[in-house]
Amino acid sequence: MKLQKIALIVFALSIITGMTSVLSYGEALTGVQIMQRVDNRDDGDDLTQKIYQKLIDRRGGVRERFIIAFRKDYGKDSKSISYFLKPANIRDTALLTYDYDGTARDDDQWLYLPALKKVRRISSSDRGDYFMGTDFTFEDIKQTPELEDYNWTLTGSEVVDGHDCWVVQGVPKTDDLKKNLGYSKTVNYIRKDIDLAIRIDYWDRKGQELKHFHTGEVKQIQGIWTATKVVMENSQTGHKTEMVFSDQHYNTGLSDRKFSERMLKRGYRK
Repeated sequence: MKLQKIALIVFALSIITGMTSVLSYGEALTGVQIMQRVDNRDDGDDLTQKIYQKLIDRRGGVRERFIIAFRKDYGKDSKSISYFLKPANIRDTALLTYDYDGTARDDDQWLYLPALKKVRRISSSDRGDYFMGTDFTFEDIKQTPELEDYNWTLTGSEVVDGHDCWVVQGVPKTDDLKKNLGYSKTVNYIRKDIDLAIRIDYWDRKGQELKHFHTGEVKQIQGIWTATKVVMENSQTGHKTEMVFSDQHYNTGLSDRKFSERMLKRGYRK
């Protein structure tokens, strides 16, 4: 009986403190384990999609852009390339990303600027820079953060848009990472049923509220839970970036040749 009482007390404390989540069969999850589930969830072997991007300033002024993007997995690593199609003044601007699992090797990113006919390499110290006037940094657009860069803590559960979510706080492990990433803290709301972040709140390097990410729509495409609309809104500037994803196709067998610096400079060709 004493052992049973101790077990019940431990269980109750874990719920009260919000430090772990207990599955129906009694297994406790930590913050990092939940984020690993997010990182490991099924997102196909490759993906092709079109993106309609809308930038909205605090006065309501709108800039529209159209993008086509490709991604392919290589085990736990992935490569992606995105091309701006419209408007004409940024057509063929492209971003190539090699996203390596873990921190043993820095991710590689290259931005091609056709007006300058120049490829800019994005260093690890530039990860917190904003991408092409959007409210997404170069790090944000990789979608899943590098888990080893943060200390993850499960702080509880919350219902968001009618979905039961884990609430997981991420704090960069070092001051250098805080500087490079541009954040002192993130709070991630992870849908328990599909292991997908549907809301993320960000605080800047000084600990001030910075911006908010929200997944507006999620659908199953080819059996894979997929975001079809997302919004990032900067509460300090009043600027907002909306993205609508369409023509999403998984597992089409994309060629390795598509993900090269040569293709980055060439631009998108059907």
